[in-house]
Amino acid sequence: MVGNDCHVVSEKEAPLNPGLIRPLGRIITQHPPLQKILANLPLYARSELPVLLLGEPGTGKELVAEAIWQLSPRWGQPFLRTNCATFLEPLATSELFGHLQGSFTDARRTRCGKFKLAHRGTLFLDEVGDLPLSIQPRLLRAVEQGEIEPVGADSPSKVDVRLVAASNQDLPALISQGRFRQDLYDRLAVLLIELPPLREREEDVLLLACHFAQTAAPPYAREREERFTPAAARRLKQHHWPGNVRELKNVITRALLFSAGGVIREGDLSFTFQGPGAGLPPLIRRLTQIPPRPGRAQLEELLLEEGGNISALSRRLRVCSKTIYRWLNSHHIDLMQIRAAPGG
Repeated sequence: MVGNDCHVVSEKEAPLNPGLIRPLGRIITQHPPLQKILANLPLYARSELPVLLLGEPGTGKELVAEAIWQLSPRWGQPFLRTNCATFLEPLATSELFGHLQGSFTDARRTRCGKFKLAHRGTLFLDEVGDLPLSIQPRLLRAVEQGEIEPVGADSPSKVDVRLVAASNQDLPALISQGRFRQDLYDRLAVLLIELPPLREREEDVLLLACHFAQTAAPPYAREREERFTPAAARRLKQHHWPGNVRELKNVITRALLFSAGGVIREGDLSFTFQGPGAGLPPLIRRLTQIPPRPGRAQLEELLLEEGGNISALSRRLRVCSKTIYRWLNSHHIDLMQIRAAPGG
């Protein structure tokens, strides 16, 4: 079994200022490059400059964004999260910047946008690469000048917002394709943080696996400490982890359902994806059978396979995230319920 070398770093062991443990304690790592990023977060947090977080889905971008807010002078002020992939282009301006009553057909009341709601606080724009091109000049103005103009307003209004943006896409590639503005990228990427994927953090796989085994959701939690057999530990280390830390958490949560005697064996592990050279999993082989618009049951199954990760599913199906959100709305599927399901 994996012994004493498989444990979660305690607060006493963490090489950080004790006052910083609470904000950074949710990011568990022994990977030197990631530790260096965490050590620099207080410097980023004290600045008012925009931060751009880049990394694959499941690498912890939202955790880092929240840590920046908690370590900043704006701690105690609003921290708003919004996913740009959910914006439908006609309403994106209203979502971010608000609108006045009567400014368009369905504007029955005045609405504050995300920037106004985050005034004096921090706004986290996730999936910023999916922001409609028509909205990007307005976002640039908000970042550069601290001004927004609600739909229907005659003049701009000032806002004081610290902006943290994130993307799992190749933004320079989007710029070359004319889908993202170079000037907006330059303004957002003043402070740039690239989070490494889990496959580059070999020393963190068992560390995180033990952590998730000990802190699983209550229905699957054990009072005793879970251990991994050598075969299970090797299998975890060999996996490519395309879904990163989120996928690892799902794998361990499922394993707890099948394990017995406080020991997780190789046979208890089940993977949505297989590592390089292991062949394509059944889900990939079935992709050619998926219709252009999956039915409700099939879409729910795909979402469960992806742990509710819209970005990962969009890449799998080769459609944009907005399309999947439209499918969810048309089928009246509750995404939060999918994510809360076992293995989701």
